[in-house]
Amino acid sequence: MRRFAFAAVIHAVTLGALAAALGSQAIAAPPPAKGGYPERPIRMVIPFGAGGLSDVVGRIVAQKLSESLGQSVVADNRPGASGIIGSEIVVRAAPDGHTLLLSSFNHVVNPSLMKLPYDPIKDFTSISLIADGPPLVTLVSPSSSLKGVKDLIALAKKQPGQLNYGSSGIGTSGHLIGEFIKLKAGVEMVHVAYKSSALSMQAILGGEIAMISTYMPTALPQVKSGRLRPIAVTSSRRTPALPDVPTMAESGIDGLEVSGFTGLMGPPKMPSHLVKRLHAEAVKMAKDRDFAVRHAAFDMQPMASTPEEFVRHMQREIARWGEVIRSAGIKTR
Repeated sequence: MRRFAFAAVIHAVTLGALAAALGSQAIAAPPPAKGGYPERPIRMVIPFGAGGLSDVVGRIVAQKLSESLGQSVVADNRPGASGIIGSEIVVRAAPDGHTLLLSSFNHVVNPSLMKLPYDPIKDFTSISLIADGPPLVTLVSPSSSLKGVKDLIALAKKQPGQLNYGSSGIGTSGHLIGEFIKLKAGVEMVHVAYKSSALSMQAILGGEIAMISTYMPTALPQVKSGRLRPIAVTSSRRTPALPDVPTMAESGIDGLEVSGFTGLMGPPKMPSHLVKRLHAEAVKMAKDRDFAVRHAAFDMQPMASTPEEFVRHMQREIARWGEVIRSAGIKTR
């Protein structure tokens, strides 16, 4: 009981800091739209639970769309099955622009992990990328002898199969980073999958595992408090949030440039005029100073892409992580 109570505290502190930093807030009701689209409140499905990174970013997006469209945009959390439950809701919705999906990293990883009830690209209408980032941070205990990734690799070679690392589940970004390091460095490490990021964070704080890799918003509170020490970031350059922490490339792991992404999608066969309208809103958000400031603290970059560019991005990521998953022999139970 004490273990799970502590996990709940860690979860609340981490996500509370995340929400405060990104500026999550209640969405005020806008004035009603003056005819045309949208004719009623828009449902934006977030396929993960409340309080996490997708939820906080999604509520910022919902607020901005609501203000601009003159109609309420309701953030609807539908967690489960690594994002599949929420995604399937959108696949089955009417293509009238009143049901949207906030997609992220899991959308491009799931196709290589399991048989999906939909095609991740063909069964959706791509609208735009919304934000790039944040990168992940690889963390160890401040009492650990591991001062960097090179130390990690050296120890793993010296003690094959004895060094363990944790993640919030099979196929998550933290799991895949560990597997990428194993493949690139030719070492053996043991993956320990926890049921949530809160439990994996508790595990490293309690000394059960040697390393985790987690997104910047979750990592920063632990780094700033001195509870964990960062040894690498997965961005292509050093991040302003942790300027003294080297990148994976600087640490000897080439090709491990990973960041989250946020994208806006709709049901299949959405009319082109609705796609154009929503894409225009994405472009407007990318230029919004408040939108940028609320993401910058964690090295998240607002952006807008054409629907075609968004599709190409997902295709590249599906191919990239599919190769890692196959090479590592990762399978879901």
